[in-house]
Amino acid sequence: MFGPRLGIALSAGLSICLLAGAVRADQLEIRKKAGELTVDVRLEKNPPQVGKNEMEIEVRDAAEAAVPGAKVTVQYYMPPMPRMAPMNYKQEMKLKKGRYTATLNLIMAGPWIIVVRVLQGEQARTAKFSIDAR
Repeated sequence: MFGPRLGIALSAGLSICLLAGAVRADQLEIRKKAGELTVDVRLEKNPPQVGKNEMEIEVRDAAEAAVPGAKVTVQYYMPPMPRMAPMNYKQEMKLKKGRYTATLNLIMAGPWIIVVRVLQGEQARTAKFSIDAR
């Protein structure tokens, strides 16, 4: 009655669902460019939650080689809102097993801006992205 198109559509939908199932839904992964560097960010919770959220960052150069000797800092802030004190935090990330790590303490639900700064020698590069804490 519905014909072969429905069968193809159902098959394609099932394939997409199976492929999506291979991605870990419990982590948030974001890839950004910082100049010629690639910054891969992983937050332990997806979506990020109010409270402590563990963050790992891998920094790679243009040849996809790890960049272990950089100084990496993370700044996270909530966009300004009327009659609210600024929420702006900054911390240096620690290098642990080839990844830079930090704990973000998101004190309120809503949008947060994350700025990752990578300092190699005298050259600084930044990657910026947004998350929505719940």
